[in-house]
Amino acid sequence: MIPSFGRGRTALFVVSAVFMSLVVTGCGGNNKTPPPPKRAVSVPPSSPPSYSPDQYTSSFLAARDIGKAFRELPVAVDALKERQVPLCSLSGAKLEGNPTITVRQYSNKSQGRDEIKYAQLLARYGDGNAAKEAFHSLRSKVEACPAKRSIPAKRVRKNVLLLAHEDTWKSVESNTPGWTHLRGIEEQTYAATATKFNVLQFVYDYTLRGNIVIATVYWERAEPKTSTDPAARRATEVLTKQLQKFG
Repeated sequence: MIPSFGRGRTALFVVSAVFMSLVVTGCGGNNKTPPPPKRAVSVPPSSPPSYSPDQYTSSFLAARDIGKAFRELPVAVDALKERQVPLCSLSGAKLEGNPTITVRQYSNKSQGRDEIKYAQLLARYGDGNAAKEAFHSLRSKVEACPAKRSIPAKRVRKNVLLLAHEDTWKSVESNTPGWTHLRGIEEQTYAATATKFNVLQFVYDYTLRGNIVIATVYWERAEPKTSTDPAARRATEVLTKQLQKFG
């Protein structure tokens, strides 16, 4: 039976009382004070490491770390002989500042398609800011390398002639935890009459951490139209071993 208007006021009061009881119960009728919200703790970012001279010299890659039958050779890369960072088309760039520099070069004993060479420049600065500024300047030079370039024949030494070749270049930012890492991929293509494996695939890596700058170049021979991915993968394996030595 539907209540009349006059009796509805009593019914409304009962419903309201029940509703208020539910609201009070739902809001914590046990009278316990809710815990205060947790305050967010700000964790400062960790500072880049600063490597001592002893840490620097004890972290160099050994020939056996690069691969089987690798040996250290006298430095032949022109840029490294001038204590410069190797860049596209066999060029080089001087690092800014006054770092301690070590240059080294390696090769396996194979020839032809299986021939692999590796070279590196390791620089230690007095502080991280100087290293960062030098790397920033180096980055601009790496990114300025042209995508394509024709290189004429050139006599580099009395009995050494550099043949004419075509170069292609691209640079990419790489994600390497703990390091700032920039990579360049280059192919030098020589006349097919010069050799069966007339393409040289170069992988340049430029890395920064704390007060250390490392520049490496890994290269191997290949047939025309061969993907650079396998060479890049092998270069990454060697680079990873070197970076791990710095912790």
